[in-house]
Amino acid sequence: MRIRPLTCAAVGAVCLLTAPGFALAGSPTEWVREGIREVGKTSPSQAPGDELTPEQRSEISRVFGKLCDFPTMARMSLGRHWRDISPKQRTEFTHLFRRLLEQSHMWQMSTHAGAEQRFVGENIDDGRAVVEAEVKMDGGEIPVNYFLVQNNGAWKIYDLGVDGVRLSQIYRSQFNKVILKGSFEDLMQRMSRKLEEVAMEAAVR
Repeated sequence: MRIRPLTCAAVGAVCLLTAPGFALAGSPTEWVREGIREVGKTSPSQAPGDELTPEQRSEISRVFGKLCDFPTMARMSLGRHWRDISPKQRTEFTHLFRRLLEQSHMWQMSTHAGAEQRFVGENIDDGRAVVEAEVKMDGGEIPVNYFLVQNNGAWKIYDLGVDGVRLSQIYRSQFNKVILKGSFEDLMQRMSRKLEEVAMEAAVR
């Protein structure tokens, strides 16, 4: 399954990981800012493009699991088709979606954690928040929005917007095309094959 290259693959590398101990921070902006600092500590000597060690990947995956609302991310990415699948299928899809997201994008994050970022706004409404930032990259600034929800006092990321495009929209469009041309089972098979391809690519590096 081909996942479209995203501006998120570069800029998203800045944003979706933080340290477990920061989960109860104050404002969403403080939470994101401190999280970016902590990402760099995961692999301080890593250069862009370098392969992460198994230990680093395991740590990043563990931390990622603490801060993201995966069920919401999966539901938004599947869109209207979420209503048509069983609870068991939802669990299986969420698991595959998390692995796909980690394999395709999140393990690249630590090498981009040092990108210069300027926070320009914050909106909080009824337990949800949007943190607005601008990331300096490739000679310009790219607008990035972090979408967060508060759950038991902890902020969790459920979506990411880069240059006006949301990650959930990109995945929803691709997943919808696969399902409409085939079935939900076809989508699951393609996601599994994509994971196998990524694992094979990592093995030969």
